[in-house]
Amino acid sequence: MKEITFIYWFAFYNEDSPSVRYRAKYPLQFFREQYNVESSLIIPGYHPKRMFIFIKNYISALLFRKKDSVIVIQKVHSNYIYANLLKLLITVRKKYTVYDIDDADYLYLPPKPFYSFVKKCSCIAAGSRAIAEHLSKFNDNIIITTSPTTDLNIIKTIKSSVFTIGWIGGFGGDHKNSLIQLVFPAIKMLNFHCKLIIMGVKKPEDERFILDYFNSNKHIEVEIPLKLDWKNEVQLQQKIVSFDIGIATLLDNEVQRSKSGIKAKQYLNNGVPVLGTNLPENDWVIKDGYNGYFCDSPIDFKKRIIEFFKMEEKIYKRFSKNARKSINEFNHNKYYSDFMKIKTHHTIKPKLH
Repeated sequence: MKEITFIYWFAFYNEDSPSVRYRAKYPLQFFREQYNVESSLIIPGYHPKRMFIFIKNYISALLFRKKDSVIVIQKVHSNYIYANLLKLLITVRKKYTVYDIDDADYLYLPPKPFYSFVKKCSCIAAGSRAIAEHLSKFNDNIIITTSPTTDLNIIKTIKSSVFTIGWIGGFGGDHKNSLIQLVFPAIKMLNFHCKLIIMGVKKPEDERFILDYFNSNKHIEVEIPLKLDWKNEVQLQQKIVSFDIGIATLLDNEVQRSKSGIKAKQYLNNGVPVLGTNLPENDWVIKDGYNGYFCDSPIDFKKRIIEFFKMEEKIYKRFSKNARKSINEFNHNKYYSDFMKIKTHHTIKPKLH
């Protein structure tokens, strides 16, 4: 195979899934515009238009596969029609087939369907070292493709008039627990006027919980944007750039260690320094004292939040510029470079540090 010139990307779920947006939709647009790599993004669904797109591309990949093309199956793990048709496709057209996965869903869902795809595809594109290590016993042709961020040139330039602590993600499960264990107690200990923005709360009871938690701390403004349009990347990044520091907490368990560190990358992409736990994949992008700090306890978070609050503008700008410089490790050009290693079946052996 020479260069990859076309990608059939059979996606997982829908565009509300971060994996579909950040590992498929936005990168494929970038590949087309910057490298002339054409693609079809197929998102499953019962809408006639989606069914037509699926049938058209499925027949093309199965019977008339384009020259120098790659077939990507993203996170599909069921035994339903969509999954079974894709299993047939990669059985018939096994060469240059990729199973793309950036979450360790196999740890809390029936793992057999995941492993079936992992074994059948010729290559795995893993979003983290932990995923690569776990799946290497089923397929030793693994490429680590860390989830990229979209560079819209929306960059932090100066600290906000009210010092702002921000977090973005799905407020639930271990993400929620990590905030409650490590960050919320630290913020309650602060004695200066500041703002806390939590992006990603969906349940009314979670909104009430957060507001009640900080109710006695009148000097802490709490902002919880609801009904976010996750497909409006410009709007999301404009909100992130209002943060003075971004919080990226992970808990020390296999599911969380297998995350791609996307929160930290989102903040750094917009020039926002990060406070995060020293765990994979945060340790891939956060450089302690350069673009943020590692914090492993509420006391650590309190200390570093106060440090950034009191920080001279000149020093803060240096942290912000360093944060922005970090994107070369996880932007679309890096993702393209890693993804194109599929053409040579160049395996990257996973190494956890």
